[in-house]
Amino acid sequence: MPDGNLYRSRGAVRGARKRASIEARLELALAQLRETEQRFADTLELAAIGIARVDEKGRYVQVNRRICEMLGYTREELTGMTVKEVSHPDDKNVADGVRAKMRSGEIGSFYLEKRYLRKDGSIVWVGLTISVQRDAEGRALHDFSIVQDITARKTSEIALRRSEERFRSMVEFSSDWYWELNAGLRFITFEGRGSSAGYVPAPLLVGRCPWEIPGADPDCDWGDLRARLERRETFRDFEYHYTDRHGRRRYISASGEALFDDDGHFLGYRGTSRDVSLRKQAEARIRYLATHDELTALPNRVMFSELLSHVLENSRRNKRRFAVFFIDLDRFKFINDNLGHEAGDTLLREVATRLKTSLRSGDVVARLGGDEFVVLLPDMHDNEHAGTVARKLQSAIIRPVEISGQEWRVTASIGISTFPDDAQNEASLMKHADIAMYHAKEEGKNNFQFYDGRLKERSLERLALETHLRRAIERNELSLHYQPKLELATNRLSGVEALLRWNSAELGAVTPARFIPLAEETGLIIPIGKWVLRTACAQLMAWQRAGLPTVRVAVNLSPRQLSDPNLVADVRAALAETGMPPDLLELEVTESSVMHNIERAVQVLTALKTMGVRLAIDDFGTGYSSLAQLKRFPIDTLKVDRSFIREIPDDPEDRAIAEAIIAMGRTLSLTVIAEGVETPAQQEFLRAHGCDQMQGFYFSKPIAADEFAELLRNHGT
Repeated sequence: MPDGNLYRSRGAVRGARKRASIEARLELALAQLRETEQRFADTLELAAIGIARVDEKGRYVQVNRRICEMLGYTREELTGMTVKEVSHPDDKNVADGVRAKMRSGEIGSFYLEKRYLRKDGSIVWVGLTISVQRDAEGRALHDFSIVQDITARKTSEIALRRSEERFRSMVEFSSDWYWELNAGLRFITFEGRGSSAGYVPAPLLVGRCPWEIPGADPDCDWGDLRARLERRETFRDFEYHYTDRHGRRRYISASGEALFDDDGHFLGYRGTSRDVSLRKQAEARIRYLATHDELTALPNRVMFSELLSHVLENSRRNKRRFAVFFIDLDRFKFINDNLGHEAGDTLLREVATRLKTSLRSGDVVARLGGDEFVVLLPDMHDNEHAGTVARKLQSAIIRPVEISGQEWRVTASIGISTFPDDAQNEASLMKHADIAMYHAKEEGKNNFQFYDGRLKERSLERLALETHLRRAIERNELSLHYQPKLELATNRLSGVEALLRWNSAELGAVTPARFIPLAEETGLIIPIGKWVLRTACAQLMAWQRAGLPTVRVAVNLSPRQLSDPNLVADVRAALAETGMPPDLLELEVTESSVMHNIERAVQVLTALKTMGVRLAIDDFGTGYSSLAQLKRFPIDTLKVDRSFIREIPDDPEDRAIAEAIIAMGRTLSLTVIAEGVETPAQQEFLRAHGCDQMQGFYFSKPIAADEFAELLRNHGT
């Protein structure tokens, strides 16, 4: 074989051997690689954490068993799905920005926590550690993710955070504040209600002791609190107060307990505080209402009793005199009933103000209830001094009060008892002042009276009189007398006035001046007035049935009757029951009674006038009414008061007044009747000046029904 061929042959053998060696080494390397890859795959598969490879589009290309278990998918289901498909909707894009930085090379890896959704829809929290795998040129290939299930930790964290939020919310919105003190007893925490103790901002509290709160009242019992804190005692409901930055007093109630570490070392205090200002205000309001009259803000009976008791003790010790005034408003019920309770309340408040401003600062005025007031003069010199004060109070009360757009006046009856002259104890002083006040009422009201031992007897007599009067109707003790009215131009009887009389089985004859004011005051005048009206109408019809000349009967209406809402109905019923024509009935009202409430009087009188009843103003000239006011009333008759007739024709002033009233009546086409005519000179004067009618003792006193019947036969035609 030529050398060249041999050489080539040997070279081929060597090449083959070399290739075989390379292939063997390559096969070994591949086997080792496969073994390594298998070990890696086994490691991935058996790992206790989730491991996944994700391509550049976010699709899973490799997942291990743990991540499949974590998400509830099979390997086949999860492979090819995108990370966003298994992410919670709110967390789909949380990694986009940081992942872009990682793949661009700005960062090598990153960690984040997010929520995945399991296949069944439940949430799993995961902690992701993500890095990127690159090729030889450094190009990003796929992401390598290590996924840890952190659901248990996140659930605990969320629960803890929510618990803290609930605590803070409860503290913030509750009526309490939460606070902590350090071992030096200084605030280190103060939370709740805007983190302020009332209106003290929390930053102003931190570093201060409780008794150093801005505006705190140094008179509070801070010494007791400090002693408790030094003894490390638990304390409950310690109350203190301070003035806030708006100048308002705030009341705080605090409770706290000491804190110690595991070794028993004192750490400080923790506790709560509460603003109890509203409760304190309510308690103060309750105390105020218990001792004051809510309507007038004056002391009430309870407080007045305490003050009177105190003054009584001082006066006994120092041998001083003092006085008690019992004040009752006259005709208050008339205003209250006719204008309403609101008007009555307005009047009471105004009277209370006037009483307070009319007294000295050391004097006391209280309201006992209704229209009753009481005054205490702690230092009275003598009775003259008390009388001066009483007159001053009456002058203040009688001034006009505007109610419902009109001016009204009320007066007051005042009873006075003094210490030590009239009584030695509280109850007797009050009782005697009350008795004196009723005596002032009996004396015509609008006056004051001092207590007199004899007044007690009068008071008992008055009580007995009221008791008998209440039984007078049922016992048939009441009767009517009739006073004729004479036509001056013809000397003919033109009418008659029915006048009430009472003859008590126990008391005998009781004068009208004695029992009619009592009936008016007690309200008995209402049933008595109905009886008078019905009896007078029945008597007139009896005279007519007996063939006597026709006359008109007049019946008086008291102020209480005029304000009675049933008056019109009662008049209509009396006419219907007796069959008497309405024009034969004349109802007399006093000038003063209609002037107390003009609107009400006009309304009632108009209703009566519409019924056909005639109306008369009695005691004209005593009520201070003007001509303009008089024209508003639908009246038919003016009765000149007897006080203007008594001294005519001798007294020039009375003569001028009588002439003026007669002239005014004629101008208004009214019938004018003069009352109290007792002399022929008076009769001639009235006839000469055109007075229409007269009545009085000169012609006839009030007489019984049968006597009037006889008189009517002789003078009726």
